Amino acid sequence: MKKLLIFFFALALSCSGFAQSTSNIALTNSDLFVSDYPTGIYKTKEDFQKKLPSDTTQVIPKNLPGKKKDSLILNQNTFFYTLATDKKVKNVFAISYRGYIFFNVQSILLNRNKTDRSQTNSNPNAFVGVMYSGNNYLYTEANLANAWAQGFAYGMGGGVGGAVAQTMVNSKGILWDFKNNEFNIFKNCKDYNDFIKDKYPAGVQECKNNYPDMLKVRNDIRNIL
Repeated sequence: MKKLLIFFFALALSCSGFAQSTSNIALTNSDLFVSDYPTGIYKTKEDFQKKLPSDTTQVIPKNLPGKKKDSLILNQNTFFYTLATDKKVKNVFAISYRGYIFFNVQSILLNRNKTDRSQTNSNPNAFVGVMYSGNNYLYTEANLANAWAQGFAYGMGGGVGGAVAQTMVNSKGILWDFKNNEFNIFKNCKDYNDFIKDKYPAGVQECKNNYPDMLKVRNDIRNIL
């Protein structure tokens, strides 16, 4: 049994692209796109499409949930709280904060392409900022895992099962598709290559660790936005 657990742990490390440190590079507001979306909370996808905020309640970012003070550095992955009541913002589609667009992680999962149903995140109330923008897409990234594989790992039980499950979380590229009004999540290398090959053939990757090199994704995706 012990050998079996070790095997699954090693397999998870391999599949998660554990060696790719580029997938978890920290981002600050200098890495984020500044848009012309009016400041406010966009509760629905339709509000966002019309660029009409449904709520103009002032909010502040907190990079750690429950933190007493607002964050001095605006990270690409953050939480938002109302300024007046210090209440965490939940169940909305997006927020425009000083021109920076942040999508709610839960809204990404609820409005994803039908082929991306197996993705999950342990912080659905978090927000991820848009890094690049074009006429066709908005690009962002979020820490996501395959729900089925992660559930199997947790089912192993104990500290080993939890450790294996955590290695399955990877930073994944996500596009908001203006034409189809949905999110396209690059679940793995093959999924990314299937998307990019017709639009920008030079962007196709070999993907030795099952996940694409995120630095290359960031550079190449800007050619098709």
